[in-house]
Amino acid sequence: MTRREMLGATAAALVLPLLEARPLAALTRYNFAARVFTPAEFALVDELSDIIIPTDEVSPGAREARVAGEIDRRLADALDPEQVKRWKDGLRAVEDLSREMNGTTFLKSTPEQRVAVLTKMASTEDETPGSRRRRRANPSSSIGGFYRQLKGATTRAYYTSKIGIHNDQHYKGNVFQTGEYAGLDPT
Repeated sequence: MTRREMLGATAAALVLPLLEARPLAALTRYNFAARVFTPAEFALVDELSDIIIPTDEVSPGAREARVAGEIDRRLADALDPEQVKRWKDGLRAVEDLSREMNGTTFLKSTPEQRVAVLTKMASTEDETPGSRRRRRANPSSSIGGFYRQLKGATTRAYYTSKIGIHNDQHYKGNVFQTGEYAGLDPT
């Protein structure tokens, strides 16, 4: 056995017991059991992430990449319980904003109304620190921070998925480059 094979076997032996079947099942299309989100919250995260990264002519979208399952898995593995609370509060704020704008929950809204809610969330993403007093008076205006969190988690989960890496970014792995070097020229 070579040194490299020995290191690989040691690393696998250390990591394998840490992998539970439940988080791995969250990444498959079937037998999903959310660990953090309720079924309604999971459906909301799934729809929100699919609006942020929809299917297009380049690649499948966030739903096909199972982004909501990955976000749930990452939250379940998070060491900060406050992070889960922020997500649940943010999802409630999305529902409140949808009721305020459309008179119904987000998932019962039309596709156009859903995009309008997300557009409103995005418009408050870059609020200045001086606008904090207004946010306390109007809770739906604090949704910009949650939108920023949702957008970041969606892009991280998508671009670390097989679909995001291979279909969207066309990553081919470590391959031999022929011809002129295409890397960084520090001069």
